[in-house]
Amino acid sequence: MSYSWFKLNEIDHKKLKYVVMITEFQNKLLLIRNKNRTVWELPGGKIETGEKVIEAASRELFEETGAIIFDLTYVGIYELNGSYGMVFFAEVVELGELPDFEIAEIRLSEYLPKGLNYGEIYYDMYDKWLELKTNSEQIKKRVNLRDK
Repeated sequence: MSYSWFKLNEIDHKKLKYVVMITEFQNKLLLIRNKNRTVWELPGGKIETGEKVIEAASRELFEETGAIIFDLTYVGIYELNGSYGMVFFAEVVELGELPDFEIAEIRLSEYLPKGLNYGEIYYDMYDKWLELKTNSEQIKKRVNLRDK
């Protein structure tokens, strides 16, 4: 699996097809398990036609975790097999009920476990976030889905 990393301004955002969120709740990583899989993964998914990247990240985070209040921080862009995606850090303030969509369960973890879906790319995304964590230039946006 070959992938590349880009800064936020290096790729036209119109080329983005996916969003992935490195997600924390109560200072622990929040992982998801799809109903059709046995392995854990990070929340994320496809950007729908006409949807802005931040809207897709907010929607996917809610659908896959039940998060209703959270901060999203832009991390960077990845390219995997010819498709581009935006990586966010999501700090969840409040979780609601897990919607009955594609996710079987969520779990909190102190670390990223071995054997996550999609191979090494999730671990590299997490490492990129840790590198950027202290960078004051990162853009953070609070999302509150309770009022929508």
